[in-house]
Amino acid sequence: MNGKRKPIRRRVQRIVLLTSAIVMGLAGLIGLLSMLSIRATGRDALREQLEINLSNTIGDKAALADEQFGKYLSYVSGFAAYIHDLYENPSRYTDQEVLPPDAANQGRMTMQRYLRDGGVALEDVERELKLFGNLEVYWKNAVAQNEGIITTVYIGTESGLHIAYDPASELGVEPGSAESHFDYSASEWYVKARDAGKPGITDIYQDSYGRGAMISCYAPFYDEKGAFAGSVSMDILVNDLYSKVVSMDLGEGGGVLLLDRAGSTIDPEEGNTIVAGSSLIHDERLLSAFARQESGSLLSGEGIYYAYSPVRSIGWTLCIGIPESTVLSSLYRMDRSIQYAILIFGAILLLLVVSVFFVSRRFAKTITGPLIRLGNDARTISRGDLSYRAEIQENDEVGDLAGNFNEMAASLSKYIADLTRVTAEKERIGAELNVATQIQADMLPRIFPAFPGRGDLDIYASMDPAKEVGGDFYDFFFVDDSRLCLVIADVSGKGVPAALFMVIAKTLIKNQAMLGLSPAEILNNVNHQLCDGNEAEMFVTVWLAVLDLKTGRGLAANAGHEHPALMRKSEGRYELVEYRHSPAVAVMPDLRFREHEFVLSPGDRLFVYTDGVPEATNADNELFGAERMTAALNVDPDAAPRQVLENVRRAVDAFVQDAVQFDDLTMMCLEYIGPRPEPAE
Repeated sequence: MNGKRKPIRRRVQRIVLLTSAIVMGLAGLIGLLSMLSIRATGRDALREQLEINLSNTIGDKAALADEQFGKYLSYVSGFAAYIHDLYENPSRYTDQEVLPPDAANQGRMTMQRYLRDGGVALEDVERELKLFGNLEVYWKNAVAQNEGIITTVYIGTESGLHIAYDPASELGVEPGSAESHFDYSASEWYVKARDAGKPGITDIYQDSYGRGAMISCYAPFYDEKGAFAGSVSMDILVNDLYSKVVSMDLGEGGGVLLLDRAGSTIDPEEGNTIVAGSSLIHDERLLSAFARQESGSLLSGEGIYYAYSPVRSIGWTLCIGIPESTVLSSLYRMDRSIQYAILIFGAILLLLVVSVFFVSRRFAKTITGPLIRLGNDARTISRGDLSYRAEIQENDEVGDLAGNFNEMAASLSKYIADLTRVTAEKERIGAELNVATQIQADMLPRIFPAFPGRGDLDIYASMDPAKEVGGDFYDFFFVDDSRLCLVIADVSGKGVPAALFMVIAKTLIKNQAMLGLSPAEILNNVNHQLCDGNEAEMFVTVWLAVLDLKTGRGLAANAGHEHPALMRKSEGRYELVEYRHSPAVAVMPDLRFREHEFVLSPGDRLFVYTDGVPEATNADNELFGAERMTAALNVDPDAAPRQVLENVRRAVDAFVQDAVQFDDLTMMCLEYIGPRPEPAE
């Protein structure tokens, strides 16, 4: 009993010190694990969101490029339609003089004439020349609206006449000749228009006048007999087009490339210099994806993150390239913040341990109690209760540590609240789009049979938008007791803007039709109203017919729309009715629309549709096409209109399978049963 013993105070102090160290160590470990868990979760969520944003950006930019190129194609298509009208109706126009090039006009936009070669005499083309002088006002307007982008507008004819609207007038008259000559017969814009028979865009080339990288947008035109008469084309500066369509601030090292079908683009560091895309992008996976017109994203072996999407209207590809370090800079900043927080937390913890070691003799109980509570608080927060707060009030290191935990919990709580708010906003927008979808659907006739009291016709129609709301629409209504108006149309673009333009166009068409006007007069008036204030430069293709059910005779006008399909009862199968269209509505003011007569016999059926049917695309980027559509119609040519639409839709779905619907899909079928018997007197 007389042996040397340790004082109980010292043992208590050691127990307190050991217990304090254990509690603080557990608290530190829980806090560290919580921060690491937050770091891992935050990295994954932020990386996923960044990839989604980048993919959405490239998709939107590709759609903008698609729309911009479509605008230029609509320009040359409108010019071609106007030229055809010059051939077809020369008496409507006054003669306009077009002079040869004059060096005094150098640098000033003027219209000037050339002959293809010495074998063409001016008197042979003089009549065409004076008619084509009427083009200057339209060309001047197009160049003025696209200043700095469209540099030249010109035509070349089969007869050997070349007319250009540009500032280059230095050619003059060659020695020994009475006229200036320019042989365009082998030019890409002329040959492709002649051979393809449709509008198009050339690949990028270097302008011979030193203005930089250029593309030409062309369209064929035809004479009054329907024979190829020449090509009309516009030269467009690609560099300025880049600035308007694809320019964006992508941070240090980021860039945007627009590659043509040949894989050429503009060197972003050299301005107007044309280079091969493979000299800037070395990843074979990317080049293969561009060739296949695919959309997607990938991280190259060089540490560059690429997102790409096709510009479908011209077969080009838009690509964004951003260094991985730039894309993930926010992730790196978050990592550094968490690392600093861990270091600060560790330093505070170490300071607390040292403090406990030195002051445990006097403050063991004071320090041990708060540490135990702090450990419990840390466990509560780590289990997900972010509303919980540590209630330690001591003005020392333990109190500081509790404050750090509270700040961490508050930051996490705010992050989750912000995420919840953003999610709720997306759900609200989704709900509003659902309402817009229902409103748009309610605007179209959807109750079938549409006219149950009549025995002279059967009609059925459907519209399936590619997005929540679409730009397609159809309509059918009686102008009087016997005349039925049929309309199907497709607005350029997608989504809400197209839907709003659709509402305006549908309302204007019906208002004009109810006045008893002919199809051409209806489209003339609607075109005038839509062009007024059309700053968005949207347009609409329309097929419109007025059918007299007493006689089966009708008038139809086609403004840039698809060819209808007709099933004659006597022949027993559907065939496309092909003829030359008028330009789309709202392309340019003062257009004249053609109309033609047709006659339906009892039992005949008429099928009209939008381009979403033949242009439905499967996973291999193959189009459904007019041949497959006609085959689907002829599966059961005697079927009722509703069954006809179901047969076509079933064939489209079987072809497309799991591919995403790219365009609105709208169809309408009419069966002419025959005139109703006159009521007995």
